[in-house]
Amino acid sequence: MSPITNPNLDYFLLGFIAACSLVAGLFFLRFYRATRDPLFLAFLIFFVVQGCTNAVVLELPQPNIGTPMIFFIRLLSVMVVLIAILWKNLAKD
Repeated sequence: MSPITNPNLDYFLLGFIAACSLVAGLFFLRFYRATRDPLFLAFLIFFVVQGCTNAVVLELPQPNIGTPMIFFIRLLSVMVVLIAILWKNLAKD
């Protein structure tokens, strides 16, 4: 017996996550403009990419199943954050 899914709920939740990610990106844009800290820029990139990829997933025929390209783009955004963290911690003042 397969579980009952509600596609409207899937679309709503993915849209909500995309919108929240973009709002979080706007907060990090404000922090980056105030401090010029590259770590805030990395988080800005991360949240904008996550929000945009979630919005793209909404246009797929089956939004619960992503594509390898979307996963690769998300991986790159996580790598940007990891590199920024390492760069900030290894930088000598």
